Amino acid sequence: MELYINPQGGFAGDMFAAALISAGADATKVTAAMQKAAEKIGKASVRHVVTADGSSRMLIKVEHHHGHLSSHKALHLLEHLMEDLKIERLYAEFGFRMLKALIQAEKTAHETHDFDMGDHHFHHHHQPDEGGGHGDHHHHHDQAHYQEPEAWLHEAQDILIDIMGAVMGLQLLGVPPKAQLLNPVAYGGGSVSFSHGTLRVPAPATDVMIKTNAIPVTAGPIEIELFTPTGAAALTALGVTEVVDQPERPVFRHGKSRGTKDLPIPPLEIMVM
Repeated sequence: MELYINPQGGFAGDMFAAALISAGADATKVTAAMQKAAEKIGKASVRHVVTADGSSRMLIKVEHHHGHLSSHKALHLLEHLMEDLKIERLYAEFGFRMLKALIQAEKTAHETHDFDMGDHHFHHHHQPDEGGGHGDHHHHHDQAHYQEPEAWLHEAQDILIDIMGAVMGLQLLGVPPKAQLLNPVAYGGGSVSFSHGTLRVPAPATDVMIKTNAIPVTAGPIEIELFTPTGAAALTALGVTEVVDQPERPVFRHGKSRGTKDLPIPPLEIMVM
C-alpha cells in the first residue's frame, strides 16, 4: 500500500490527522491520542467533526501551561507519548522525524531571518484561518533563556498534537509512513502575524522546510496561510520531494479534510492504493 496526497487545498498537521480519520482510521482512537498530547502542554479539548461537504475536521483548543516549549522538552514528552500509546517502532520513528524537522527549521529560521526580537518578551497570537487553527494561542518567551543547542518551538509547540494524530492514524490504517504528492502544496498567500511580527506566507519555519527538503509548492489559490509548519514537518517526514501522476490502480481508502474554516478551495485529499 502507498499513500498519495493531493494538497491543492493546503496542508497542515491537524488536516492530515483529520484526513486519516476520513480514510478510515478510528476517530475515537486518533482523537484520544491527540487529546493525550494536548494535555501534556495545557488544558485542552480535541474533537472530530464532519463538514457539510463530507470532509473531516479537527477542532482543537489548548490553554497552554507555559509560554513556550523547548526542543528538549518536546522530545522528552514525545518519547512518553509513544510509550504510553504503544506506538510501533516504524510509526514512532516517523513521529520523531517530524518533530526533528520542525526543530531544525526553527533553528535555521532564527539564524537566517532578521527578526525583531524586542526587549525581553515576544507576544504570540497565531491563528491561521485554514491550516493549523488550534484555538487562541498566547505565548510569551523570555529571550534570556534562549541558548544553543536548545531550540524553542514558538509557533508550533502544538506539533505534539499533530504528530500523535498522524502517527496513530497511519498506524491504525497500516499504511507505511511514506507518501507521494499528486500536486504541489498550495501555500496560500498574504501574511501571518506571530511572535516576531508580521511576515509573508509561507511562515519562516515552513519556508525553511520547503527549501531544505525540496517540497513542491505553489502560491494561492487564496490569500490565507494554507501550508503550516506542522504540515511541512509532516511532509518532510513522509519524504515527499516531487509530484507524480496518479497511478491507474484501485483506491483502497480515500479521505478528505479541511482546516478550521470553510474556504472556497478544495479539501485536502489522501488516497491509499
